[in-house]
Amino acid sequence: LDVLVNNAGINRQGPIDTVTEPDWDEIMAVNLKGPFLVSQEVLPLMVEAGGGRIINIASVSGLYGGPTTAHYAASKAGLISLTQVLARCGAEHNILVNSISPGIIETELTREELRSGGGAGVVALTLLKRPGEVDDVSSIAVMLASDEQNYMTGQTISPNGGSYFTD
Repeated sequence: LDVLVNNAGINRQGPIDTVTEPDWDEIMAVNLKGPFLVSQEVLPLMVEAGGGRIINIASVSGLYGGPTTAHYAASKAGLISLTQVLARCGAEHNILVNSISPGIIETELTREELRSGGGAGVVALTLLKRPGEVDDVSSIAVMLASDEQNYMTGQTISPNGGSYFTD
């Protein structure tokens, strides 16, 4: 096994006072516990193979949480932190671990909201005034998975159309 991409994720939005414990637990189970458990199983295989790549798909919400995404933002911030922990654990074994934190990307899940105007406010926040495309994320994943990139680990790349900047 050369590359693991932790891409499973779910999202529900609502004010923090409406988030139930079962909602919280479900979001955390899929968005954070799942990548932890899969990575935990894969690490020994990568150690035995002499290296590998783990790519976690987080979210810009994990960098800059919004008022209606408490559980989602917390899970994705946790995934970014897990990325850094795994990078520290894997470095001596040539296992590079990075995350991608996309902003608004047009996918099957977001297309309806974007076309109905519900995502207009989010798109308006981008400097490019448009949502990203799947290729804007997948091209980064391909680069992180490739042998052309051998020095980056523990980092988060955020293709977000300029809606947020990192320090």
